[in-house]
Amino acid sequence: MEALTWAEILSRMFYQLIPVWIALIATFSISIYYKRTLGLYGKLFDSSIGMIGFGIVLFWAYVGFFAGAFDMISTHDPLSQVSGMKNKVPGTPFRGAEEGDYAFYLLGGDHLARDVFSRVMDGASIIIVIAPLATLFAFMVGITLGLPAGFYGGRLDTLLSFVANLILAFPVILLFYLLVTPEIRMTGLPQYMAIFLFSFPILFFAVLI
Repeated sequence: MEALTWAEILSRMFYQLIPVWIALIATFSISIYYKRTLGLYGKLFDSSIGMIGFGIVLFWAYVGFFAGAFDMISTHDPLSQVSGMKNKVPGTPFRGAEEGDYAFYLLGGDHLARDVFSRVMDGASIIIVIAPLATLFAFMVGITLGLPAGFYGGRLDTLLSFVANLILAFPVILLFYLLVTPEIRMTGLPQYMAIFLFSFPILFFAVLI
């Protein structure tokens, strides 16, 4: 079996994403038709830039929804490793494919011989779950620190602002690498940080009360 050309790869990807295209067309058609009655959301469709940005976000949201909830987009198990498919180029035929298996790795294989296309699609479903939770957590932390700083001002405001800027200035990826190193894990620092971070929801409700 020969490898796919780029035209064939793109056409097959387009076909796999048909549920997403249908959902996007339906959403945009209804939103544009009723935009005058949709308030601030409707005004988004008066701007071409706004529509493009909203379309990109909505595209990945629908990809995550259909890939995660209905398993309608991924062509392979995103975690399965196939011998001989390591670092393969896009469109490579799937070696050892049985009846019912998709015959190609549309975007090739990664360094662990997993299907890149399926991993991208499945990754979107994880993001749409994590992103709202991360936003909610950031909202809680911001209010917990911002309300006392704004109400009392003075040194407390200066201290909290300094701590917030210090955290923002620290490279997050480097922090994650440090936290998973054996030497750091033995100190118990990751556990202490987890306790500290998960105390913010409690402090959040305490501040509101």
